[in-house]
Amino acid sequence: MNSMLLRLAIAVSLASPLLVSQTSDLAEKWRASGKYFEWKADGQTRAVQIFYTCMGDPAKPAILMLHGFPTSSFDYRLLAHELESDFHICTLDFPGYGISDKPAAGYRYSLRDDADLVWHFVTKVVPMSEFVLFSHDRGDSVALAFLEKIQSQPDAPFRITHQFITNGNVYLPLSNLTDFQKRMLDPATSPAVVKQISAPILAAGMGNSTFTPPLKPTDPEVAALAYFFAYQAGVEVMPTTIQYLKERKQFENRFLEALEKSPIPATLVWGVHDMIAPVRVADYVWNSALKSRKVRGSYWLMPCGNHYLQHDQPEALARIVRMSLSGRSQAAPYNLSGDACAPVLAATQN
Repeated sequence: MNSMLLRLAIAVSLASPLLVSQTSDLAEKWRASGKYFEWKADGQTRAVQIFYTCMGDPAKPAILMLHGFPTSSFDYRLLAHELESDFHICTLDFPGYGISDKPAAGYRYSLRDDADLVWHFVTKVVPMSEFVLFSHDRGDSVALAFLEKIQSQPDAPFRITHQFITNGNVYLPLSNLTDFQKRMLDPATSPAVVKQISAPILAAGMGNSTFTPPLKPTDPEVAALAYFFAYQAGVEVMPTTIQYLKERKQFENRFLEALEKSPIPATLVWGVHDMIAPVRVADYVWNSALKSRKVRGSYWLMPCGNHYLQHDQPEALARIVRMSLSGRSQAAPYNLSGDACAPVLAATQN
């Protein structure tokens, strides 16, 4: 076990027994809020059970939130709470994540399959005639694959009214993949990583490095992360689920081209403390795909947000969502408030 994992193991061993047993009141409450539906992608040999949850008034404008790797829809708990008075918010766990099924060998984990899953969700499970699409991390790539699918089928029975893109390595040449990600991605090293790491250790490591301020191993949010990682031995499936990075590398230019030609207003929001998907990724997305479009767009920086900005600054992020959807515009640069952590509007289009 390397030194970083050893330090995390010691921290977890000294933490609350709740972490070690992967129990979590927060996670159980989240699970109780949702339901399951069955899904089988084209070409797959088995169906899977998919967890989803919706909150807020179904009569109000809908927002669909797509989570990233290696976490789950729980990422949106705080942000959804900030928005549910004005919106109908739905989110789901993709196969291999959270408390959806996590098939082991022989299952194809694919961005394009998940884009098909999103289509099924908004047309069959929770029908939406129009909605806002909000994504993070791996969910950004699913959202862009979904956008490409829509553009190939202009008779889609729904309309996306706005797209939000948040911290994610949608252009891998500018990313900072962690040692954990690289070792999990490599079939030669992933078996050893799986043996070395546990759900509590992974949760503690992510809490320390991807949230600002860092989460302590005893934090209830870390216990919830461990709960979701442990569900159906999720850590053992990660060498397979992380292969999406190869698919993203193959299609990332096509995905960004789909974003560039999209007629949907878009808002790019980035936590500046993120060392995995650094701000240079957001700059590239803005300059290559959004800056020259004929449709309204904006680019916000969250000065106190890390990779999980929806956890670190949920109130401020909710304000950006409301402002963007209201159609109100400001000239950049613009501070959302006088607070030291206030989001900064870095650029606008139209």
